Amino acid sequence: MRFLFYIVLLLCTANLRAQHITDLYKLQDAEAMDSVFRSYSPAVLRDCVSVSQLDDLRSYIAASYAFRHDILKVDDYVNQLQYGPEKGNQYFRIARSFENANDPEQAARFAKLAADSVMSYLHVQGPGVTPVSILASSLVLLTAVLEKQQKYEEAITWLMDRIGYCSERNRPGLLSLKGDMQVKAAKYKDALDTYTAVLKARAGGTVVAQKMKQAYIALHRADTTGFENYLAGIKARIAHEFSDSIRKSTVRVKAPLFELKDLDGNVVKLADYLGKVVILDFWATWCVPCKASFPTMQRAIEQYAPDQSVVFLFIDTWEYEEDMDNVIKEFLEKKHYTFRVLRDRKDEVVKQYGVDGIPAKFIIDKKGYIRFSLKGNNGTVEEALGELAEMITLSR
Repeated sequence: MRFLFYIVLLLCTANLRAQHITDLYKLQDAEAMDSVFRSYSPAVLRDCVSVSQLDDLRSYIAASYAFRHDILKVDDYVNQLQYGPEKGNQYFRIARSFENANDPEQAARFAKLAADSVMSYLHVQGPGVTPVSILASSLVLLTAVLEKQQKYEEAITWLMDRIGYCSERNRPGLLSLKGDMQVKAAKYKDALDTYTAVLKARAGGTVVAQKMKQAYIALHRADTTGFENYLAGIKARIAHEFSDSIRKSTVRVKAPLFELKDLDGNVVKLADYLGKVVILDFWATWCVPCKASFPTMQRAIEQYAPDQSVVFLFIDTWEYEEDMDNVIKEFLEKKHYTFRVLRDRKDEVVKQYGVDGIPAKFIIDKKGYIRFSLKGNNGTVEEALGELAEMITLSR
């Protein structure tokens, strides 16, 4: 019994020490954190917190010193980092701190370290921050600080080398950044090609079109007369390629069944719509591209209203605030959208469908198979509506 008592006592002491160590996050002053952290022996630190937690504390202190431009202290703590899979996240934290301190040179240095260190761990998946997401964030930060230094060519090189390793959801935005840097570097033809790739990735719109116009004018020395025809030709080619690809599509994956409640508490089962074409639209109230696609979706609902064989279901997901039902209802009423919204409160359905970014749409045929999927929002309402109509026709 006495032995068991000592074991419990040791565990309690370790827990108290661990709590005391993690209380460092509450301190505001870098030197105070540094002093408390160094007061613990390596043995105590090893016993009380994990290697990952230790690294997080080290990078937190380093970031505090970064904001004070104390590079020697930053490097001292950085050299103590041990856990490879999370080093990218720690470097990124320090890079952001240097950026906030208006030190683009050091911000670029640590953004590069972050982008480099994650390359060996891109296969690591899981909840929260992943190496792939850190890579994208590091490239965005690095591009911003290199732009401040007018190092456009260097930014282009980093983006060209790493965009292909980023997730599908992040590539269009990074491509757009690449186009922006190409414009700054006076590589207007390259910029037009890059922005065209953004359009193909269904991530364009009026902003990208305006950027293309500026690049076109710069390339052709203020000649604006041919731009509209140039853009129309690109969009026509993309539309033709899209139409050709979906007509050749042989994708037929059984759609995962689900049961969700709508905003009025009614249970909606996907199985009940067998024999109909179902369009699932995953979205969230905070998602700007989702809301940008809604005028198209409202037009589609109105167009297919007389057709009882076509069903639209809008699945709200990744929402964690309270009273979301009323928030959504107010949003729909304000915008005059007649969507039937289902709440994916536990993020289960979004996982079933493998969604890694929204908006994400799935067109399910009458036999219950996913025939097409779309990500992002692109083009005008008429263009997007035409694409959707074609997929619905092929799913009947």
